[in-house]
Amino acid sequence: MKSIIQLIFIFCFSITGLSQDVIVKEKNNDDKHSNTTIMDNFQYLENLQNDSVQKWFKQHNDRARDLLNNISGRNEFVEKFIEFEQRKSFNVTLLTITENNSFYYLKRTSADKYDKLYLKEKGKNEVLIFDAANYKKETGNTYTISYLKPSWDETKIALSFTKNGEEIAEIGFLDIKSKKILPTIILNCWPAELGGINWLPDDSGIIYVNIPVIDTKSPDYLLDTESVAYKIGDDSSKHIVLFSKKNNPNLQISRSDFPIIKKINYKDKYILASLSGAAIYLDYYYADISELKNLKIDWKLLYKKSDGLLNPVILNDELYCISSNKTSNFKIIKSQISNLNLQNPEIIVKENVKETIDDFVVNNDGLFYTTKKNGVEAKLYHIKNKKIKALSLPAQAGNISLTSNNKYGSDLSINISGWLNPNRRFCYNFAKDQFTEDTTNPIVSYPEFKDFVVKEIEIPSHDGVLVPVSLIYNKKLKRDKENYVMMDGYGSYGISRSPRFQPIILSWVMNGGIYVIPHVRGGGEKGDSWHESGFKKNKPNTWKDFIAAAEYLITNNITTKDKIGMLSGSAGGILVGRAMTERPDLFKVMICYDGYLNPLRIDKAPNGPNNMKELGDPAIKEELTMLAEIDSFNHIKQGVNYPACLISVGMNDARVAPWMSAKFVAKLESITSTTNEILFAVNYDAGHGINSSNLQLYNDFADEFAFAFWQMGHPKFKLSKDKYKIRE
Repeated sequence: MKSIIQLIFIFCFSITGLSQDVIVKEKNNDDKHSNTTIMDNFQYLENLQNDSVQKWFKQHNDRARDLLNNISGRNEFVEKFIEFEQRKSFNVTLLTITENNSFYYLKRTSADKYDKLYLKEKGKNEVLIFDAANYKKETGNTYTISYLKPSWDETKIALSFTKNGEEIAEIGFLDIKSKKILPTIILNCWPAELGGINWLPDDSGIIYVNIPVIDTKSPDYLLDTESVAYKIGDDSSKHIVLFSKKNNPNLQISRSDFPIIKKINYKDKYILASLSGAAIYLDYYYADISELKNLKIDWKLLYKKSDGLLNPVILNDELYCISSNKTSNFKIIKSQISNLNLQNPEIIVKENVKETIDDFVVNNDGLFYTTKKNGVEAKLYHIKNKKIKALSLPAQAGNISLTSNNKYGSDLSINISGWLNPNRRFCYNFAKDQFTEDTTNPIVSYPEFKDFVVKEIEIPSHDGVLVPVSLIYNKKLKRDKENYVMMDGYGSYGISRSPRFQPIILSWVMNGGIYVIPHVRGGGEKGDSWHESGFKKNKPNTWKDFIAAAEYLITNNITTKDKIGMLSGSAGGILVGRAMTERPDLFKVMICYDGYLNPLRIDKAPNGPNNMKELGDPAIKEELTMLAEIDSFNHIKQGVNYPACLISVGMNDARVAPWMSAKFVAKLESITSTTNEILFAVNYDAGHGINSSNLQLYNDFADEFAFAFWQMGHPKFKLSKDKYKIRE
């Protein structure tokens, strides 16, 4: 409903494009907001096509690069990261295993800049079937493979290609025998993020999500998406809509929903579809798989998001789900599709008050599920005939991911990792109750980490709630307040900051630091209620938990406020941005990449309507107030001495608008009294970091860690005043 009182935004424009006093003011009457006036003198930076704005970005990036490249020790980080990579003779990703036990995967050797596509059939040697460096080579663009899906008969493979670090992709079809790409290329898609690619049961075509508008400047960007079927041989623009707002008006699909048809197995009796987006719980629908023959589907409601169900799997006529109904730590339920009863389903696995159910798979051998304690201690269980058995793991696990490539067989594999334990893949033989390690990826040792330890603790937050905190450090480190601390958090979308082995972050510890991960509210470490207690109106708990962790480190003589840095990105920008603006005295350095620093403008941002599901809708009065509270840009105050900042963006970011970070930097420079460095780094060939090259990621981390250590006074990281004029 249209609001009676309009929200007035004040615009300003700078002739030079640099942060300074207002030159021109404009008044914008926006009638969909409530009775609120918000002063914003930096909206001119939202026009990324403006010459002055582009100049502002370039000048700031030039200055950042000049400074960062002249910090001693910075290049040593890059060299060490490369050495870590080369220690591994090759790396395998996107491993896909077919029913015939054929392995399709991307592989990169130490000599490769980007991944190549390989096939290894059972009993045969691997074969290179495609090098993405040869895709559209004549254009001069760099393409990477971001998703792959072999056809059921394995004569073709659908490949998603992304260009120059972008995420919006195009689909090509590789003929496996000839190793050539077929002429038809499908545009306007995002398989790596939106539903992947499904081959039709008869291999005649594929199902994917079509994005009508991919221009990030358009208000219709990422809206009205649709699941469509494309038949091989047809013109690329010809597709049949199967699931969309326009095609299914009776299903109450919103423009920002992503109607996605889920993973299909040609043996299935039913297909599933969801209204997806930036939310944990989704509306789900189902239909008989036979309806795909005519490509006209009568979708039936399976359940609503209000039912609190997750991860539905149908095996024959049985539906399995994770449920949060009256159980914050979740339970696993079952019901018959032919006699659906989700109000009173059969409970397969009851809630465990000490462990949170994380995931499950089901196959002919029963149901396997994983749990976590505080998001960092993982276990694996098996249940069959109502008997639950804890399986002995082949290695210590902070995180377990489950894969079953064929739910109609006995296939099960697990990936195990931890803060200090490299990822390892094991295949499970149910009959022998035995795990066998898979060596598709080489096993590498890291002797430089042998003295590193992890301490898992819980600390009281501002309201007494206990927050899990992971500390990674060298066991020989002295507890003398002189420790360099980097705090890393997220706290949104119910995503847990689970233990994963990352030599890059361990390089912080190699240089005498402590790496600290507070598992703040808004994540999923302690179940559904943990997310809810850091969601929308409860969002302040996210940064208050983070602040409490910093205070704990100081109170317990682990460090001082002059040696604490914080790092996050994307929605984690809310965490570090608000921690900085609420307690600027507590941190020495704030590092934010691709951050959501200006959510009050969410309705003007690309992908904004989708993110409103998690962060709030400014058209709703109560949620506008919430957005104002979580907006870091809005909380920058005149005359405050804020920590040193390194803010970075990718100009091809399809998820978070680069101008959010730019406005944050411009306001910091303009109205604060900080004497600390404020840097704004721009990568013109990157997006949200998802498809960046390894070398780009290495350089990004080198910038961040070198900058932080320099600001904290680490003797190895210095900047010569003779080479560079520092901020005074």
